[in-house]
Amino acid sequence: MSAPGSIVFASRIEGGESRREADAPAGGGHGRPAWLRNLSAAQRFRLTVVVLLAVLLVAFVTSFLIGRYSISVSMVIDILLSKVATVEQYWEETLGVVVLDVRLPRIVLAILVGGALSASGASYQTLFKNPLVSPDILGVSAGAGFGAALAMINNANWVVIQGSAFLFGLVAVIMAYAIANLFGGKSITVLILGGIVVSSLFQAMLSIIKTLADTENQLPSITFWLMGSLGRGVNRDVLVMLPALAVSMLMLVLFRHHINALAAGEDEARTMGVNVTLVKAVIVTASTLMTVCAVSIAGIVGWVGLVIPHLARMLSGAHYSRILIVSFLLGGLFLLCVDNIIRGVPDVEVPLGVLTAIIGTPIFAVLLPRLRQGWT
Repeated sequence: MSAPGSIVFASRIEGGESRREADAPAGGGHGRPAWLRNLSAAQRFRLTVVVLLAVLLVAFVTSFLIGRYSISVSMVIDILLSKVATVEQYWEETLGVVVLDVRLPRIVLAILVGGALSASGASYQTLFKNPLVSPDILGVSAGAGFGAALAMINNANWVVIQGSAFLFGLVAVIMAYAIANLFGGKSITVLILGGIVVSSLFQAMLSIIKTLADTENQLPSITFWLMGSLGRGVNRDVLVMLPALAVSMLMLVLFRHHINALAAGEDEARTMGVNVTLVKAVIVTASTLMTVCAVSIAGIVGWVGLVIPHLARMLSGAHYSRILIVSFLLGGLFLLCVDNIIRGVPDVEVPLGVLTAIIGTPIFAVLLPRLRQGWT
């Protein structure tokens, strides 16, 4: 599509979205304040983003105060600034290590992992037009779990475990995509079924590895990894995930107008000049990259990519680019708060995936009536 054609295409999509949002009721607006009901969809979106950014900033700073070592806010800020500016050191070296090498990577990874899972979940739900889709729909989690367990049973170090999880997560999605191409003519339904087949295969192989694992050390390590944790996150993980996340989000943002058109249906998108096959590939590739990075670092963390996109849709409307941004911010904030709860419990490390399930299931149950109205 040429540049002028792309501009016209984007204008048509934006215009259609704006008219639909302007004509639509404000999503249960009867319970909202009058000043909020009078705002346009774009104004509500900007307000939502500003509020989420402010809350996320407060949560980010507050998270440094949670833990065994007591540290003041001013000391945390000074320690962080000492890496980019000249600040006279008045704190113990141990506190500097705790802030920069222990709490900082874990806090940043909570935001990145939560944002990645939520953004990929929102993208998959838009692609499949199904409110029950989550980031592991194509077998990423099952493949990554098998890869991690395979490395653990061979007594590999943590870097190799993460690399193996990353590799087999990608392999799982490639297998699901190959099944769709070979047997379904690139059908969305067959792609989902291919993901189910691949997930079952890797789960079966994971069970075999569990059976062969040493019950004293290897099996507990595998089980704990599968339940998710950010406790072993380091600054290197942040440096690995940031570029992958940036590239994936950039791909989705650049194709946002085409994805909006695809959300209305493949036939409608084709009549508007959208390369449906390319857009599907972009969504799957970007979402898979975000998900496999998150899973390889944090283990299997469920419900974030399923529940958060629905909350984002309630806050931002049906426009994909807005859902994507709000999902990322809300997902990062959610997982950061959940991990703070875990860090605040002394003498025990509650698995991250367990707590997200405990919190996510009742939220999803409350959302079910609204989801039935919004997706039918």
